[in-house]
Amino acid sequence: MISGNLSRSTPHSAYLNREICTMDELAINGGEKAKTVPYNQPNKYTDEERELLLEVLDSGKLMGPDGKVADFEAEICRAFEVKHAIMVTSGTVALQTALAALGVSEGDEVITTPMTDFGTTAAILALHAIPIFSDIDLSTRLLDPQKVREKITDKTRVIITVHMAGMPCDMDAFLEISEKTGVKILEDCAQAHGATYRGRFVGAIGHAAGFSMNESKQISTGDGGFVTTNDDETAEIARLFRDKTYLRGQKLERGVQPIPFFGTNLRPTCLQAAVAIAQLHKLEYLVARRDQIVRRYYAELGDLPHLDFPKIADNVHPSWWPLAIRYTGSAPTRDELVNIFRAEGISINTSMSAVKNILRTEVIQKRKYYPLTDDIPIFWQNTVYNPDDCPNVDTLQATCLRLPVNERYTDEDIDQTIAAVKKVWAHYF
Repeated sequence: MISGNLSRSTPHSAYLNREICTMDELAINGGEKAKTVPYNQPNKYTDEERELLLEVLDSGKLMGPDGKVADFEAEICRAFEVKHAIMVTSGTVALQTALAALGVSEGDEVITTPMTDFGTTAAILALHAIPIFSDIDLSTRLLDPQKVREKITDKTRVIITVHMAGMPCDMDAFLEISEKTGVKILEDCAQAHGATYRGRFVGAIGHAAGFSMNESKQISTGDGGFVTTNDDETAEIARLFRDKTYLRGQKLERGVQPIPFFGTNLRPTCLQAAVAIAQLHKLEYLVARRDQIVRRYYAELGDLPHLDFPKIADNVHPSWWPLAIRYTGSAPTRDELVNIFRAEGISINTSMSAVKNILRTEVIQKRKYYPLTDDIPIFWQNTVYNPDDCPNVDTLQATCLRLPVNERYTDEDIDQTIAAVKKVWAHYF
């Protein structure tokens, strides 16, 4: 797996030769496409998923938290070397459950990045806590520990470290902040299944973590998620919170559930868990194959002018969701480049997340909590957000090019993607 600075290497094929690329007319101007075959996208769900699903159906019991749900949780604990795993219905509610289990309550502040899926923010707001946004380090694309330190107040309860695009945050720095302030660290591992930091899997480092199993994630059940923690009390609260605080393991008589605190129904089914087990079995190969692909991008495109690749610390092994590089040129523009690449048949996107900067959204700027009224809830009334408070996020999103990374892509897919970038660069630079 990739760790630390990557060496540059000479392209391994005449197919990628710069002189050949220079002669090619751009497809957007009528030339032939560099990508001559569609990206390989076979079904990610295979016979193992089918067999495990049939086991559940044949059992006649689809409801957890026993059965395949418990089996999946046990497999996560073994795979990620963590003490507890609690499966839920999405990555968003995994974070909500973890926040509740870490003691977050109304009016508490939770610091995170505005460059993430809105689910991170939604999890905070669901508990009537206050999201506080801090900027990223432009070189890593990750939450900047020093900037986070400046945001901490006496109301701060948790920092959510988002391991964006499969890249682990600087966990040593955040754990040091936690030790000095008492603020707890919640890892958002929605895009980072299988990534490691100093030899430890993400999700087993902070006080708790939340994972997504959305369709696009490294482990996918269509939708789903899970919480991990090494703390017994945090795990107990999380299990209660996901199941209306029912004490199911105690076999109480019907009608005498005590309901010790508020919880909701976030229980997954054994059908989701069956798919999750099969997907987990493929994770090691997925991480290794994505690592191979990204190594080639770094080696064969990393020295091109006007392309800035993410800095990778020596102590991390990313699990790569996309690869977000920055285009630092001006002509053509970034958006013009996207159209040029797409004409070549290359799958490329321009944003690190569905929302470029959550800080600039209407829900944050207007503190619009309810869909049919503009009333600001009491817990949020005294918070004001400066839309320009995270300039590095704006810079990254304005310059971002996401290169395709998928374990199902063939070597030919990657050959032709690299050739397309070199062809375009030879034309303009």
